[in-house]
This record gives sequence, C-alpha cells and structure tokens, in this order.
Amino acid sequence: MFTIKESEDKATIYVYGTIGDHWKEDKANRAKDFAAALDDLTPKALDIRIDSPGGDAFEGFAIASAIQRYEGKTHAYVDGMAASAASYIAIMADKVTMNDFSAFMIHNASGIVIGNRDDMRETADLLESLDNSIARTIASRTGMGLEDVKDAMSAETWYFGDEAKNAGLCDEVIKTEKRGKAKISREFADRFKNIPEGVEVIDEADESSELTVNNPSQKYMITLNDSGITFYPVSGDGTVEHTQEPTQEPTQEGIEDGISHSPSTMCGIEGTGAKGAVLLGNKIYRKEI
Repeated sequence: MFTIKESEDKATIYVYGTIGDHWKEDKANRAKDFAAALDDLTPKALDIRIDSPGGDAFEGFAIASAIQRYEGKTHAYVDGMAASAASYIAIMADKVTMNDFSAFMIHNASGIVIGNRDDMRETADLLESLDNSIARTIASRTGMGLEDVKDAMSAETWYFGDEAKNAGLCDEVIKTEKRGKAKISREFADRFKNIPEGVEVIDEADESSELTVNNPSQKYMITLNDSGITFYPVSGDGTVEHTQEPTQEPTQEGIEDGISHSPSTMCGIEGTGAKGAVLLGNKIYRKEI
C-alpha cells in the first residue's frame, strides 16, 4: 500500500511494491486508492517515489492516467526500479529523476491461461494488443522510435542511469559521489604516532574552530584578526560595548568540520583578514571565508 507525506504546498507519494493487488497488503498499490488520493491532493506539487517490480498492466494504466490528469506539477523519482507496469507510471510524470544505480525495465506483457487452443490464441492476441499499447505509450513519452521500443520490450531491456536518460526515460540522473575523507586537526594528529590511511590532517586555520560561550544568553559582536578573536558584549537594545571586554571568556574546545553557516546566525564580522564567525546557540564558530 502506497504511503503519503504531505506539507502545506507539496505532497510525496511512495509507490513501493506491486502494482495492483498482492497477497501481502503492505505491498499492494491499487489504482482506485491511488486515484482517490491524488484527487484529494490536487493541485499541490506532487513527488512520486517509485520502487516497484511492476504488476497488473491495466492497474498500471489506471495509475498512469491518474498522474496524467493531475492538475499540479508531478515529479517522479526512481528510487530503486521502475519495472514493467511501473515504467510507464514513472514516465507519465512531468519530470523524471533517477539515481545512477536505479533502473527502468521494459518488457512484453505476460499472463496465465488455462483452456483449449482457442483460449490460448485469444490470450496471445490480447497480450499482443497490450504490448502495442504499452509500446506506443513509452514511445510517445520518451521520443524513442516505436519499433525500437517493441524490440527493447521483446528483449526485456534494463536501463540504468545515463542509459535511461539517453533513451528518454528520465530527465535527470543523480550521480553517486565519493564519500569525503575523515579530517582531524594537526594539533589533534600530533598526539598520535600513526594516523590511519585515508584520514586527512588539516591546519587549524583552514577549518572551523569551535569555542564555547559560558553564558549563552549573552550576545556578542565578534571581530577576528591574526592575533585571535575579540568579543564585545551586546546590550539588550543592540548597542555594542566596544570598550568592555567580555566578562566570561570563551574557551577553545576543539575542531569541528563541516559547520553550516546560516546568514541568520551571523552575529559579527570585521577585519581585513577575510575571516568570519557565527554564533549557534552557545557555540561560536570561526572559519576562513
């Protein structure tokens, strides 16, 4: 069963599991429920997160139709795979994004029939018509040639990342980036004889230094220069008392990497040394900028 996360101006619907009915209720994604949910969400911007092996082809058509007629902007994300019926659900969105390790898969429809030769021929004809309909939908949404789509479906073709983008199945591929190296300050590294391979030793001036203000309710205006940091108390009316040194000196606590400096937290920058400082709660951070 799909889940929905909703905010004031945007909604996200998770289509994880089988398209249509499933013997496990939490893996079923039924078209009637999906369509009713979208009717309640319109016209909010809608993100559709997909990780599905497919399922019932006609349920897939109904879900795709619900997306097609949705009044708000739709953005599909292929989180894992959009296979079989899930493939033409995904491409019905206004925009499609996938990771470089996620995948589309398209193939011919299949079914089970029990009966005589006439029943078999009738089912084969139905499956051929269904394949043609799926192929036309994919071709119209991607720009692929109809016969190329049919050939790819007959071969059961998987498209990962850039392959999907080149085929017109998605608009954007999110690249997987290398994880950043662990970093420690030179002061900290000097305490050890051996530093593990892959750990980067940095000079203190290149990264953020964290200091603690003992009285977090006291606001300070901060200036930085080559000789260090100077703190000036700020009175309740916002007046900076430049002639008075802080009554409680901040103390160095250590190095912290990767601090996010929000403009709303900037409490004072001066000097020609191109250095800045921010106050977050009772922590003061400085960084070369």
